Amino acid sequence: MSDTEKTPQAQPLRIAILGWGSLIGKPEPLKIVRGWQMGGPSLRIEFSRISADGRLTLVIDQKYGSDVVTQYIESAHNELEDAVCDLMIREGAGRNDVGVCSRRAAEIRSCNHPEVIPPICDWLLTSEFDAVIWTDLESNYRKKRSRDFALDDALNYRNSLPPVCKAEARRYINTAPEETQTKLRQFLREKGFLTIEGHEHSD
Repeated sequence: MSDTEKTPQAQPLRIAILGWGSLIGKPEPLKIVRGWQMGGPSLRIEFSRISADGRLTLVIDQKYGSDVVTQYIESAHNELEDAVCDLMIREGAGRNDVGVCSRRAAEIRSCNHPEVIPPICDWLLTSEFDAVIWTDLESNYRKKRSRDFALDDALNYRNSLPPVCKAEARRYINTAPEETQTKLRQFLREKGFLTIEGHEHSD
């Protein structure tokens, strides 16, 4: 086969990664280019996942979340599976916990939150990217607490934590992007759990 008859190589993909929480402040070890940009798709987000160290962390939550305009950054990878694996490593997540929308590969996947596919894919079509990926973890609040997520109960849960874990829980919520405002964040601020005018309330 002559050079002119060879099948053309697929063009590298430009892949966006969505963020709304700690990924924005500390993306390492993600391989990325440039910085975070405002103007990602709007998703319903809340501090409704209990992490291994006791923190209430931000996840997509269709039932209890508040509308948050996400941010996005470009992956340094130009192969979709490489970018997905990179995000899996950063988040300590499994393959089913990373959502994908790709127009070139016609791949669309969200195992935990199929409701987010339309707004994310619509955003992709108006962007300069070929694909977009995101952390697709779900709330485990009911599994951990044997009850539905509620603001009062989240505060009670926070108050039950040991002092060191309680301090880390406060730090996580305090250092989340200011643009990520949720009902729980506002509630905890009103209760004196979060920094107000640069000073933390004592416990």
